[in-house]
Amino acid sequence: MEKKVVHTRVSDALYKKISSRAKARRVTISNLIRNLVEDSLELSGDVLDLVDLKLKSNLKKSDAILGYQTISLAKNIVCDLCGKQIKKGTAANLGFLEDTSRKLVVCDECRKENE
Repeated sequence: MEKKVVHTRVSDALYKKISSRAKARRVTISNLIRNLVEDSLELSGDVLDLVDLKLKSNLKKSDAILGYQTISLAKNIVCDLCGKQIKKGTAANLGFLEDTSRKLVVCDECRKENE
């Protein structure tokens, strides 16, 4: 596996904070930053998964979808309500929500259940 190098600029104050935390943990600055990025990505992924799960469960119980627009998919995607795989080139439904600009991709079965 080829490793990539990521360069970034930080303020003096942030560098001092990072440096002191690395020394306290007895790791290099690079290792500390790598661990922080990995942990942050994992945590944010878990949080987003929980938010998506909460949104999906609320949508099944409420009348939050304002309407649908049929679309032809340009790539494989998963139904936002049931998790079923929808293949590229097939029709799916774009669900417009009442209180947000976020849209959902919904399979035909879920659309029929929610109408």
